[in-house]
Amino acid sequence: MTVQPTRYDRAMLDVMNREEPRSWHARRGQRRVWTVAHMALTVATPAAFPLAGENAVLLIALVVPLVLAWCVCTGVLNSSTRGLLELRARVLDERQLAERGRVHTVAHRAQTGLMAAGLGGLGLAHLVTDGGVDPLAPAAVLVGLLLTHWLLPLWTAALRAQDEPTADEEPAGTTAG
Repeated sequence: MTVQPTRYDRAMLDVMNREEPRSWHARRGQRRVWTVAHMALTVATPAAFPLAGENAVLLIALVVPLVLAWCVCTGVLNSSTRGLLELRARVLDERQLAERGRVHTVAHRAQTGLMAAGLGGLGLAHLVTDGGVDPLAPAAVLVGLLLTHWLLPLWTAALRAQDEPTADEEPAGTTAG
């Protein structure tokens, strides 16, 4: 039994396929810049907490613009993949479902390497410092691993996305006439 798309599914499909933001991410280089910016904002946001210390006003002044910029980057990356990871499976075609599976596979393999590196780094730091590792280091590594586990599929999908055709190029399979 095939489940029909809901009104929410159709609305999200429309949002993810809007034409207005296409010029922001139509080319591979643009998607790379957005992805790197998203990665930098993802690192900078939690780093603002210890930087601000006890100063709540400074924390808000740092975090609010970072989160707003991060949300814009997330939207651009989701748009660049046409909602590949955000849309429900019932509104994706077979090609998109296969690409979603490939993205998750690549991200999972990369995440496994990152987990090994993070845990190995903690172990090495423990050995080198004779157990004098900062008590917050494991928590920082865990937060970093959780963030990459959550966001690596989006970054992978954005980097793997195909370039959008330009206005003077015809989509594949169409004929002039």
